[in-house]
Amino acid sequence: MMSQGDEFAQHGFDLLVKRGEPEKYFDAVRSRGFFDPVKNRGPEPSTNPGFVHIPIWHAVTYLQAVAKRAGETNDDTLSEKVLCVIRDVTNFRDSESGEPTDNYQTYFRFADILGVLPVRCIKLDDLKLIRTWIASKYDKGMIGYSLGKGLLKNLFASGTTEDIKKACLVIEECMAFEWSSEERRGRSKELVTLVDDYWLKEMLNTYARELGQKAGRDAVSIFENGLRAIFSDKRRSYGSSLWRPSIEPSEQNLDWHGAENRFVEGMRDSLDGWLGSEPQVATVFVAHALKDQSEIIRRIALHAVTEHFDLLRDAFEAVVTADLFSSGQRHELYRLLNLRFGELTAAGKSSVLESIRKLPPPSTGDESSRRLKFTQREWLSSIKSHGEVAGWFSQLSSDPELGPSSDHPDFLAYHESWGGPGPAPFGEDLLLAFAEDGSLVDRLNGFIETGSWKGPTTGGLVAALEGAVAAKPNVFLPLLETFHEAKVAYQHAIIQGFKRVFDPSNEPKPNLDWSDAWPKLIAFFAKCVAAPDLWKPSDEHQKLDLVPTNGWMRALIASFLEAGTRDDKTAYPPNLLPQGWAIIRTLLDRAPESELSLNDPMTHALNTEKGRAISAMYNHALRVCRLENLTSKSTVKAWTSLQEAFDAEIGKCCGANYDFSTLSASYIANLDFMSRGWLADNVGALFPAATYPNNFKVAVGGLAYAKPTRPVYQLLASANVIADGLAVELEDRHGRERIVEWVSLAYLWDDEELNSPVIQKVFSGGADDLETMASFFWRVRGDKLTVKQKEKILAFWDQCLSWSSSQAKVPQQLLARLGRLVEYVDTLDENAKRRLLAIVPHVHNDYATDAMVEELARLVDTSPPATAEILERMLEASAPNYDLDDKLKKLIEELAERGQSDGAIRCANRLRKTLPGMVDLYKRLTLQS
Repeated sequence: MMSQGDEFAQHGFDLLVKRGEPEKYFDAVRSRGFFDPVKNRGPEPSTNPGFVHIPIWHAVTYLQAVAKRAGETNDDTLSEKVLCVIRDVTNFRDSESGEPTDNYQTYFRFADILGVLPVRCIKLDDLKLIRTWIASKYDKGMIGYSLGKGLLKNLFASGTTEDIKKACLVIEECMAFEWSSEERRGRSKELVTLVDDYWLKEMLNTYARELGQKAGRDAVSIFENGLRAIFSDKRRSYGSSLWRPSIEPSEQNLDWHGAENRFVEGMRDSLDGWLGSEPQVATVFVAHALKDQSEIIRRIALHAVTEHFDLLRDAFEAVVTADLFSSGQRHELYRLLNLRFGELTAAGKSSVLESIRKLPPPSTGDESSRRLKFTQREWLSSIKSHGEVAGWFSQLSSDPELGPSSDHPDFLAYHESWGGPGPAPFGEDLLLAFAEDGSLVDRLNGFIETGSWKGPTTGGLVAALEGAVAAKPNVFLPLLETFHEAKVAYQHAIIQGFKRVFDPSNEPKPNLDWSDAWPKLIAFFAKCVAAPDLWKPSDEHQKLDLVPTNGWMRALIASFLEAGTRDDKTAYPPNLLPQGWAIIRTLLDRAPESELSLNDPMTHALNTEKGRAISAMYNHALRVCRLENLTSKSTVKAWTSLQEAFDAEIGKCCGANYDFSTLSASYIANLDFMSRGWLADNVGALFPAATYPNNFKVAVGGLAYAKPTRPVYQLLASANVIADGLAVELEDRHGRERIVEWVSLAYLWDDEELNSPVIQKVFSGGADDLETMASFFWRVRGDKLTVKQKEKILAFWDQCLSWSSSQAKVPQQLLARLGRLVEYVDTLDENAKRRLLAIVPHVHNDYATDAMVEELARLVDTSPPATAEILERMLEASAPNYDLDDKLKKLIEELAERGQSDGAIRCANRLRKTLPGMVDLYKRLTLQS
C-alpha cells in the first residue's frame, strides 16, 4: 500500500517508526525504492504566489528511527546502511540543472542522524557532504544547530586523534562563506557564512577553545586561512579595524559583520586553547604571527601576548620597533601596553619609549610636527601612570597647540550614542542643597551649556530638577513663588515634578498635603499666565533641543488643571474653582490656533496647546456641574456660569477652532448631562455638514471616541448628523466605523430598522460598512441581549446574504465575517442551515475555520445531518492544515457515531493530505461502514 501515493507512504513510515525494532524492515524498504534520491523532492510552488513549499521526505523520519537504533545497539553494519542512503541522496544531481536537491527539511535531519550514529562509523568524506546541506537558499539555521548539539559534542567526547580531525573538518565546513550580492544596511557585496550566524556563534563559543587545545595548529589554521582570504580581498583592503575594531569582546564590534567576527573569534579562542595545551609550539607560531604581513593576524597575535604575557613577553619585545606602532593595530597594542607595560623588562620598556620617539611624521598634509606630537601623546596615554613616561606625557599634555586628548585613544574611530536629555551639571542631592540654602533659582539661571558632546545640558538639568521635586516636593513647595524669576524651562520642571506626585501610579509617592499645595499651585499658575513673557514666541533653539518652551509651560498648566478636576476624590478644593476657571479662560482665549488634521483629528486635538486648554475646560465644567447636581439634582445654575465660554468657543467653529469641534463631539454625552438644551440648540453648529464641512469631519472624528447613549443618538439622527456622516467621505476611517457602530447599536435599540433610510445608507456604503456591523454584533455577544435583539442580528445576517447575492463580485470577506454570528444560533433548523451553508466556504478568509468547527461541535446534537452537510461544504472550499486539540477529528468521529458515516468519510478523505492522522481515521471509518 505504501506505493499507492504519498499519504500511504507517510502512513506506512509512521507505522514502521512506532515498531520496537524498525531496522528489521530497512532492507525491504530500500529494495522497494523508497530511499530513491528522486523521492526527496525540492521546492514546490506554494498556494501563496511568490512563495515555495519545501516538502518533507517522509522516509527520512524512518531513517532517523533506524539511525537511533544503530546508535543504541552500537551496530556498525546498520550505521553504514544509513550512511549509504545519506550519501546517495546528498550526492544526487538533477539531470537538467546538475544541481543537488535543495531540501533543508531533509538535510537538517541528516545532520541530526550524524549526531546519533557511532562516530567511528562516520568517514571524513561523509563530513564533506555538509557543504551541500548548508548551501540551501531557504534555511541554514537548523543544520548548524543540529551539528553542534549532536555530532560535535560526540566527537569531542571521544577525543581520539581521528575524531578531533573530524571535528576540525566539521567546523571547517561550517565556516564556509560567500560574497553576497544582496544589499544590506546600504552596502553591497556583504560577506556571509553559509551556516546561520547565530548558530555558528554558539558553535564557536562552545568548541573553538577546546578545538585549539586538542587540534593545535590544525584548528588555528581553519580560521587563519579564512581571515587571509577575507582580508586579502580588495573589499577588505583598507584596514581590518573597520570590520573588527577590537579582537576582544567589545561594544565597538559590529554584529552585522558576522563572518568577520566568527573568524576572528575562532582564531582568537583556538589560539588561546593551543597556547594552554602546547605552549612551546604555539609560542613559535605567535612569534611569527607578530611579524606577519596580514594586519588582522598581527592583531590577534598581539591580543594573545596580552592574555599570555608571561609566556610571550620575549616574542613581543623582539618585535618592538617604530613600525609596530601602526594605526591599524592601535587598539591591541594600546591595550597590551596599558595592561602589561609594567611587566616588561627594562630593555623592553626602553624599546617601547624609543619606538614612540622615533615615530615618523605624517607624510602628507600640513602641521606634520604637531600631528606627530599628538600621535605620540596618544600612545603615551596608555602608559602615563609609569614614572618613565610621566614627564614626557606631562610636557605634551601641556602643549596648547595639541588640543585635548582623545576620549578613546585606543581606537581609530569610536562610536557611541545616548538617549535622553544628557547629563545634568547638578545632581538631585545638590539641587536639594541649593533649595535649602536659597540659591536654587540663581544656580539654575546661571547655568550655560558648553556645547560639548558629553557636557551637561539644559535638558539634563531640567530632568534632574523634575526628579528632585518629585522625590522631595515638600522641600520645593515653599520655593514656588521664587520660581517666577526662573527661566521657563525650570518653571516647567518644578510644575511637572509636582504633577508626577499628583498623577496616579503604582509607584510609591512622597506625602504631600494637597490642601496646602493646591492654593499655592493655583496662585503660581495665575501669575504665570498673566506674565507677558509666557506668551512670547518660543525660542527655536529650545524646540530643537527639546527643552521646555513657553508653549510647553502653558500646555502643562492646562493639563494640571484638567487632572485636578477629573476625579472628585482627588480634585482640588471647590473654593479654588473660580480661580482655576479664570486661568482656563485665559489659556483658551490666548492659545494659538492649531492646524487642521483630517486624518486623525482626535489624536491631533489631544496634543495641541488649544486642545489641552479645551480638555481642561470640559473637565472643569463637569466638576462644577457634578458638585451642583450633588446638592440640587440640577446643573442649570452651574451651566449658566459656564455657558458664556462655550458659546464663545462654538461661535468660532466656522472653518476654524477645529480642536473645539473635535473634543466637544467626544464629550457629547457629557454635554448632554451638563445642558441638554444647549446641546440641542447647538448640535447644528457642532456638526455643520453643509456650511463648514471640515468642522463637521473633525467633529465626526471626535464622535468616534464618545460614549454612545440612546438620547444622544436620537438627537444626532434627528439633526441628520448620522445620515450626513454616512454620506460624506471621511479621511479618518475611525470616524466612519464609529458611526456605523452607533447605527448598529440604534438597530438593537429599535431606533433603526433594516428598511430605515440610515441602515439603507449603510448597505449602500458597501461590504466594509457591513463588516463593521457584523463585527460589532459579534463583540456584544457577551452582553445581556434580549431574544428580540438576537433575532434582529439574525435578520441582519439574512439581509447581508440577500445583498451579497446581488453583487457582481462575491464579498468573500463579509461572508467570512458573518460566520462570527454563528454564536447567536441555538439550533440547526432550516434557516440556520441556509445561513451557514452560504458563509462556511469563506470563513478561512477570516482565519475562523477552527472557531467554526468549535461552533458546529456545539450544534451537532441539534441536527447531525445538517452539521455534516455544513462541514463538508466548508472543507470543499478549504482544507485546513492544522487541527487545534483535535477538534475537527473529534467532530468527524461524532458525526460517524450519529449516523452520518458517509459524510464523515468524505470529510476525512478531504483532509488526508493536509492533516496528520486523517489517513488512519479515513481507513477506520471506511472499514466501519
